[in-house]
Amino acid sequence: MVAHRPRRALSVALFSVALGTNVSTPLLLIYQDRLDLSAWTVTALFAVYPIGLVPTLMWAGPASDVLGRRKVMVPGIAASGVASALFLAGSESLAVLFVARLMLGAVSGVVFVVASAWMQEVEPTEDPLWPSRLTSMILYSGFGGGPVIAGILGQWAPWPLHLSYLVHIAVVVIGLLAALRVPETVHVEHRPFRPSLGVPAATRRVFLTVVVPTALCVFGFASMSLGLFPVLLRPVMASVAVFVTGVVAGITAVAIFSAQRMVARLGAVRAAPWAFACGAAGCLLGVIAFATDMWALTFPGAALLGAASGLALVSGLRFVDVLTTPSARGAMTGSFYAAAYAAMTMPVIVSSLARTRTAYVIVLSVVTALAVLGGVWVRRTVQLLPALTASAAAPAPSGSPRADGVPEPDVPPPL
Repeated sequence: MVAHRPRRALSVALFSVALGTNVSTPLLLIYQDRLDLSAWTVTALFAVYPIGLVPTLMWAGPASDVLGRRKVMVPGIAASGVASALFLAGSESLAVLFVARLMLGAVSGVVFVVASAWMQEVEPTEDPLWPSRLTSMILYSGFGGGPVIAGILGQWAPWPLHLSYLVHIAVVVIGLLAALRVPETVHVEHRPFRPSLGVPAATRRVFLTVVVPTALCVFGFASMSLGLFPVLLRPVMASVAVFVTGVVAGITAVAIFSAQRMVARLGAVRAAPWAFACGAAGCLLGVIAFATDMWALTFPGAALLGAASGLALVSGLRFVDVLTTPSARGAMTGSFYAAAYAAMTMPVIVSSLARTRTAYVIVLSVVTALAVLGGVWVRRTVQLLPALTASAAAPAPSGSPRADGVPEPDVPPPL
């Protein structure tokens, strides 16, 4: 049976996988105690996720362009539940935890790429930014909601290393039923496919200089909020560390929802540099929090880092939509997510470069400075997107659409 509102059914399916991506994040602190893990090992457990994800991003898009969206996405949803089952079985084994995180990354890559392309096609819309904003909202509600649930259950509920995963498995069953009701939008072809970047020579320069830096903002900043600062500040958070980690994730998600509205007002061209500015400010608060043991600063820091991620994701997906063609949308979307998730290794990179308190402060300060420079770079290179920048340069009448499909607000947005 086909859903009456297929985008709504697809949203449920996508959420079921997004919810499970970070269920294990606050629970890493419990694993750290039980298995006597170092801070580096904990950040490595967090960062192994994109190692499994990036390779699947390279083939999931092309595969769905040929085989159809449903045939590729439905097995990915089911495998997400299997990954949570591995966490259930391997709570006392570091090796199994690494395998579960790796598998979770792989299946997430499949689902996120296919769902992002499918969301653009499944229903007509007057707002070309709406599918990208909706995708971002669903992803981050899952990314943030999972840790909040796990933080509460892990801190105070019985079976702290089991109950959260059982909740996710139940949601996956609902997601599978929803995905089966979404109509196929691709004409299935019997031709070979291979991993592809989906970036033709004509758009390669723009992709590398505008889209890739924007993509790095997406999970580079969010991963520091979720997987680095709570681990570094864990000693001063005492008995509430697991709960605080979940709250930080929730704040990050709420900030991302707010950022969706900002992209609609600013336009993608202006929002991308603002993503770097928010990320730099969030990193700075994280540095101050770690240097002074003022762990409460992680809350406003999470809000800024979350805003950076939301601005970057919606802007980046809009850039992809402008650059790509329908036949290559899945492949280029996969390339965008590959760059985004590669930046999710930021916590383990920082932990590898810094082993002392002073070294952490220095390295994180350098990251803050690089974020500032990244904003300056994107502000200049985004002019290579003429279809979008033409409207940013020439204001439209109030209420009329810009070239990027966003209605011009009554009050001009700040530069």
